[in-house]
Amino acid sequence: MAAHEQVADFDRLAALWAWLSSWIAADGGVGGPIVHRGDLKRLVAVHDTPWTQEAVIQGLLELYRRSGADYWLNAALRLGDAQCARQRSDSSFRWAGHEDDRFSSLVHNALADCALLDLAAVLRDRSDAERRRRYLSTAERNLDEYVIGVLYRPALQGFAMNVPDHYAGRDRFIVNMNSIAIEALVKLDQQRGHDRHAPLIRRVGQRILSLQSQKGAAKGGLPYSDLEPETHVPLYTALALRGLRSLSDVDRDLNCARLAGDAVAFLGRLEDRDTGLWYHKLEGEKLHRFPIFVAGAGIICNGLFEAALLTGTELDTDALARRLLRFQYRHGPIRNFIGYDHPDNGRPRGRRQDCWEDVYPTPNWNAQAFRFLCRVLPPPERPVRDDRSFGGGRSRRYIYMETRQVSMVAAAFPLRSAVLAVFLKRWRYALVVPGPYAVVGAVAKVLMRVSWSRAALRRLRRLR
Repeated sequence: MAAHEQVADFDRLAALWAWLSSWIAADGGVGGPIVHRGDLKRLVAVHDTPWTQEAVIQGLLELYRRSGADYWLNAALRLGDAQCARQRSDSSFRWAGHEDDRFSSLVHNALADCALLDLAAVLRDRSDAERRRRYLSTAERNLDEYVIGVLYRPALQGFAMNVPDHYAGRDRFIVNMNSIAIEALVKLDQQRGHDRHAPLIRRVGQRILSLQSQKGAAKGGLPYSDLEPETHVPLYTALALRGLRSLSDVDRDLNCARLAGDAVAFLGRLEDRDTGLWYHKLEGEKLHRFPIFVAGAGIICNGLFEAALLTGTELDTDALARRLLRFQYRHGPIRNFIGYDHPDNGRPRGRRQDCWEDVYPTPNWNAQAFRFLCRVLPPPERPVRDDRSFGGGRSRRYIYMETRQVSMVAAAFPLRSAVLAVFLKRWRYALVVPGPYAVVGAVAKVLMRVSWSRAALRRLRRLR
């Protein structure tokens, strides 16, 4: 499944790596702000997260395997050391909540474990036994004591997202997160040379297969969770495909190849013909086109890649790479979204004009594109570029400027996007001046908490 030669562009992948590496802090974490769908953001604290770390590590390992150059492995090990240092006393990983630091969620812990276990596998043939032991013990401790010990729910036949689930208010079986947990558990058993977790892996795998949609527009898709069976997000269906190949290694009777083929067909039906990317989600029979993930579509490309390996089908990696590269900036990164300011994204007055959330590239999504491109483009001959590289863009709605040391965005319109943010890339905190909409929302939350507190006190007084 090698990419065609006409896609080969050494400078493109080198430029993306140079941009990503500009966000690496002194302790080895790939930092950067988080801009997620539905106006979920983390802008002030710009520390690393396993979502980004794992994808960059996997991309670097791909380059190492394909090129044999120690530069890529050393870069991956630096990030792996940083991820090990994030483990807390309860065995969970710090900063494992993506846009919300209240979480140490299932998917981020499992992704961190996948990265550490793949690094350990590479180190098996190298004289670095101590580091390999550290990676293995860190991942094993996290999986046994936190993922299984804290997040496993027999009633779900799988793992909960977090303790507690701040978004749903109750435990959910989130399909893509449980799939990544399967991948991590299979890799741990393979590294340890046993099948201790096989019964649990089969149980969770059977639960995933039971949730696949069998009819209607969503046929073949994997729903977001057991509580949201009508919600199908292509990005998360593709992420769920990752664990199926590992599951197939444990139990071939589950027919994971058929499930993967049906999921690929579902993704094909949700392609956006204008952009070459994918619609945002299908809710029942209603299609929500926006916001379209751009750099984040690397997750879908990776899912299709994994499905092709599982089913033995051909994949046009050339075409997939072009879908991402057409949105790449000259200074390396790929834009985040298309249509962020749209009613589909919870903005009733949105008109789909570009806002800063669309054009501003963040490492959390670019890391996903990076991993895929590392699988299909030739490894760069030049690992770094000129430190004086500069990029950005502007319109009447925003100004975006960036160097290797500093990234800045200022926006006045639409009001929901209004912000002034300055990021010193090697620091863990940014200077952020929120717009009026964000200020009003924060005040409303405080007032709501105060009113709830007062009501609770009144009820306690009545009980007395």
